[in-house]
Amino acid sequence: MNRTEVMEFVEKNMVFALATSADGIPKVRNMVTSKVEDRGIIFCTGKEKDVYRELSANANVELCYYSAEEEKQVRIAGQVQELDELDLKKEIVEKFPFLKPWIDAAGYEAMAVYLVINAKACMWSMETNNEPKTFIDI
Repeated sequence: MNRTEVMEFVEKNMVFALATSADGIPKVRNMVTSKVEDRGIIFCTGKEKDVYRELSANANVELCYYSAEEEKQVRIAGQVQELDELDLKKEIVEKFPFLKPWIDAAGYEAMAVYLVINAKACMWSMETNNEPKTFIDI
C-alpha cells in the first residue's frame, strides 16, 4: 500500500477511531474525517469537548480506519496541528450541514480543525496478519 492508496482508503471509509491520551489514560472515540487533501487528513471537533483539551495537552494521536467489506484496517500515527483557516471551517460546515446550527449559535471560533502531520500509516488484513508491519509516510 502506498500513500495514494492510503488516502483513497481513508476517503472511502471516513469514520475512524481516534486514540488520544489524558493523564496517562488512553481515550478512544469515533470521529468523521472532514477532508482528505494533499496536506493530509483533516478532522474537526468543538473547543468545548474533552477531545479538544486532550489534543491541546498532547498532540500525539493514532487514527484507525476500518472497512468490513475489504476486511482491512489502516492505522495512522502522528501528531495534530490545529489550523485556524476560516475558509476551511466554512467548507467543513458546508459539507456537514448538521454543524450549521452549532456554528450559528457558537461561531466559527468554537470549532477546532486539525491536520494530522508527521504521520505514518500501517495496513492490516487477515491476509497480512502474520507479516512484519510496513509503514508508509503520509
